[in-house]
Amino acid sequence: MDWLDYRQALGLSFNDDQKKNLFIKRIEVFMRSGKRYSFTERDEIAFAYMIGETYLPSDREPLAFCLDEELVGLQKVWPYLKKHTDNFLDFLATLVAFINTYKGKNSDKIAVFSAIKGALNDCHIDFEIVKDSDGDFIFPKGAKELDDALVSEPLDWLADYSESRKAFVKALKEYSETTSDNASDIADKFRKTLENFFQEFFGGNKSLENYKNTYGTYLKSQGVPKEVSGNFETLLQAYTSFMNNYAKHRDATSNRLLEYLMYQTGNIIRLLITLKQGEDKQ
Repeated sequence: MDWLDYRQALGLSFNDDQKKNLFIKRIEVFMRSGKRYSFTERDEIAFAYMIGETYLPSDREPLAFCLDEELVGLQKVWPYLKKHTDNFLDFLATLVAFINTYKGKNSDKIAVFSAIKGALNDCHIDFEIVKDSDGDFIFPKGAKELDDALVSEPLDWLADYSESRKAFVKALKEYSETTSDNASDIADKFRKTLENFFQEFFGGNKSLENYKNTYGTYLKSQGVPKEVSGNFETLLQAYTSFMNNYAKHRDATSNRLLEYLMYQTGNIIRLLITLKQGEDKQ
């Protein structure tokens, strides 16, 4: 039983916003006490450049508990992070920028990343870590069962479909920073993920909607009952129609629909790879 479990047992459970605020506070404490970790001028310049901040050491505000001391090590990181504490996802994105620009000793990098993951776990914030050529990216999870089945597992299974995986990772990165202004663009990236997957899975270079017959034929060849295969064909048709009408050709996607589109993308990928795995075992 950890501290949050204990509070819940006392009837003092934290809501999601309180958990996020607790996480931010724990990162603040970690950074403010991080004098022993190296953080070079080059690290700071790279971090500031990544998040679009001006590198001006003279503008740093002193820490409350060391007013007369120069900031050392990871203490230099907190003034940058502090500017992004009003929004949890913005804070998390800034923290990820720090992780991926930090070039400290390998032991320091491991310790810092472990501390961040530990803080997420301690604050009961479900998360997924996605690794690609650009670094490590932390994504908060929605409903855990849905995320595991329709996002995490398909992402792992896409290891054999490099273009699809690259597109899915790109869509997930941007999904974590959704706004009403970029919702259609993110939806189109999920469409591109599925289109790339169909091209790699079935072969060819057709657009997504032109794989409908191929998709239906494959489902039937795998012994999927017509009542079920018909439902999946209808789902694909609805998916492609929505993407074409609201994302690809017209900027009209509501950000409230993106989670559904993300899960449907994973749902179709999961179905086909599951069928293929069964086929390979026979």
